Amino acid sequence: MSDREITSLWSSIVIEELIRQGADFFCISPGSRSTPLTVAVARNPKARWKMFADERSAGFFALGYGRAKGKPAVLICTSGTAVANYFPAVVEASMDLQPMIILSADRPFELLECGANQTIRQEGMFGSYTRWNMQLPLPSREVHLKALLSTIAYAVAKSVGTQAGPVHLNQPFREPLEPERSDMKDPWLDPVQEWLKTGNPSALSAFPEKHPDADAVAAVRKALSKAEQPLIIAGSMQSRGEGEAVRELAQDLQVPLYADLSSGIRLSSGVQPWQLAFQSSEFTRHFRPDLVLHFGGHIISKHPASALREWNPEHYIVVRSHANRISPDHNVTLSIEASPALTASSLKGARAATFLHSERAEEFFRRAGEEIDAETLSLQPVTEISAARLTSSLINAEHLLFISNSMPVRDMDTYAVNRHDNGIRCGINRGVSGIDGILSTAAGFAEGYRKAATLIIGDIAFLHDLNALSLLSTLTVPLQIIVLNNNGGGIFSFLPVSEYSDIFETHFATPQNYSIRSAAETFAVDYACPQTNGEFSEIYKATSTGNRSTVIEIKGSRQDNLKQHRALQARISAFAVQCLYGVD
Repeated sequence: MSDREITSLWSSIVIEELIRQGADFFCISPGSRSTPLTVAVARNPKARWKMFADERSAGFFALGYGRAKGKPAVLICTSGTAVANYFPAVVEASMDLQPMIILSADRPFELLECGANQTIRQEGMFGSYTRWNMQLPLPSREVHLKALLSTIAYAVAKSVGTQAGPVHLNQPFREPLEPERSDMKDPWLDPVQEWLKTGNPSALSAFPEKHPDADAVAAVRKALSKAEQPLIIAGSMQSRGEGEAVRELAQDLQVPLYADLSSGIRLSSGVQPWQLAFQSSEFTRHFRPDLVLHFGGHIISKHPASALREWNPEHYIVVRSHANRISPDHNVTLSIEASPALTASSLKGARAATFLHSERAEEFFRRAGEEIDAETLSLQPVTEISAARLTSSLINAEHLLFISNSMPVRDMDTYAVNRHDNGIRCGINRGVSGIDGILSTAAGFAEGYRKAATLIIGDIAFLHDLNALSLLSTLTVPLQIIVLNNNGGGIFSFLPVSEYSDIFETHFATPQNYSIRSAAETFAVDYACPQTNGEFSEIYKATSTGNRSTVIEIKGSRQDNLKQHRALQARISAFAVQCLYGVD
């Protein structure tokens, strides 16, 4: 068997085992050194794939796909800086526990650090951000093929395990790289003949949900029985089922539930937006929980963390399915590594006190909702606040919602309606909360679910991932993109540095005077620019029922946006304590 035959057969076995293990979607960027892998995908009828000119965009698309499917997309690229372009997406996937596999082609060892073209040190280049990385050997008859199959199976298992995340397989190839048909009767294949015949994976891995420790459950139930003002927080969850279990627990115990947008239940009927109350410093001074039960990961708003530092509750209990520490302020008193859903179920029936009358809470949320709805009157200009409110209200229950970081995610978390019986599937890149790769991630998220999606994104984040507009024509589902254009980094206007006029505009706000309409037209994407809330509602409803992707630009100013946010927050905060505690 020639070297070309060995390389071709080796690559086809790698790709076939990935597919059998459930990693059957490949994000491929063109290149020479990765030819054997690309050919193996192209010639495997079970493989699904998409081509990407930009590896950075491919990485974020794979991130969104993995977030939707719960299994990894496989990234394939050539050697050199191609693989380095995956780094931001790898970091996000690692920090947010999302599956991903990087299968990078590389030069053989004799070409390393000797001036060979397009050659860098790729082995282990993602460092601690991978769950596992392995330098695969050069394709050779000296390698037992069962060892190769076992390695591929283990890579997928590490990517989708309890602490899901990226796995990097670095595969060196020597030339020649062109494909060649192999002799399938060669003795080298004898140990894997059964694998070849059956079509089954070489091995399977199971990851059952982890039950909470009985002593830990007993301790939490005891603490709940003694608590005078308990609070439950639902942070970021890996599945909607986890969020629903926490919601059921809060209802069972009649304890206030702060549901973050990333929990998957924030937009569900009956889940009250406690974010509105937490904006009031007067409210957090009156409401002082002595027990906080936090399920899942981080939350978007800074207000609860600030309140926790002030309250210093006797019990701050965190429940999450992995071993990662979630305690930026180092104030957690009990950490439980177990399934949030199973833990929540085990706590039902525990006796807990409630801190206020439900009638008062309902009155507050009614009045707060009226204040927000006043921002959405038909003839008023569409704003960042009204866009979030209207989108959360008008979105089709079967559609997906993806929210960019910075102001869009904060506005949706705070001002969204909670009227959807089964909630809305929502995607957010909150692992490290960057604004890079948002368009690509949203495209992968939509493609993974095979459902139409709405993306809300700021103008800087839109510019950052502009070339991802080229993906829209290749998707099987449409993506409606709402671009909030305030000509710069609007969130910086809310920070103290905005008061330093000599440096703020040039070094923080960074206005970008590009045409969003021209960008959409360049990639043959439909475009609209509504002026009023009524126009926005009509355009959004119309585009949401079609099969074409659309860019909807909402123009505004950072100054007006700041004033609108502060004025609305002041109006809501003014009656928060009055409604909830009867204090003038």
